[in-house]
Amino acid sequence: MKGTVEELQLRQENFPQHPADVYSVIWSAAGGFGDPLEREPERVWRDVVENLAVSRDAAREIYGVVVTADEKLDVEATRKLRAERREARRRKDGTVKTLTGKVVAHITDNLDVRKANGSLHTACSKCAADLGPVRENYKEHCERADREITASNPNVGDWRRYIDERPVFRQFFCPGCGALIENEIARDHDPVLHDIEVHVR
Repeated sequence: MKGTVEELQLRQENFPQHPADVYSVIWSAAGGFGDPLEREPERVWRDVVENLAVSRDAAREIYGVVVTADEKLDVEATRKLRAERREARRRKDGTVKTLTGKVVAHITDNLDVRKANGSLHTACSKCAADLGPVRENYKEHCERADREITASNPNVGDWRRYIDERPVFRQFFCPGCGALIENEIARDHDPVLHDIEVHVR
């Protein structure tokens, strides 16, 4: 539609509306669960071709799924793109240790507690990469990427409308296999959130 856009402020009220005005509200569904690179490519492709809020660009950027201009799923290009993304997330310096000890607790879909040489360590559930002793923050042992807040949700818009300090979208990846372990949104200068504390008897 053509016309002048006037963006309302948070909880703004008592503004005039005229018969020719269009009042538009944009919202988002709930956040997804898990690593987008693990979602079945066929489901992402179906979301694109059925116009279910996923564009071809979003399929590629978020899910690593390649949909061609004629709306076909490119299986080989998708496999290659996802492998490149996972490889880019991994630590390359050879310092990642894989734990072979017994799993004594399953914390989340991404995290286990394993016994290693008599002590308890947090580990990636997918590849058993060591993410440090359980008393430490596992995120400090992950690979980390800080992105603009709009990467978490394109509908966020200009964050200055809501808060004074710049927020960031932090992502934490397994240094061994590159799987997404956790996300968090924080102010730019905030310390990493220590969100899980494990006590195993």
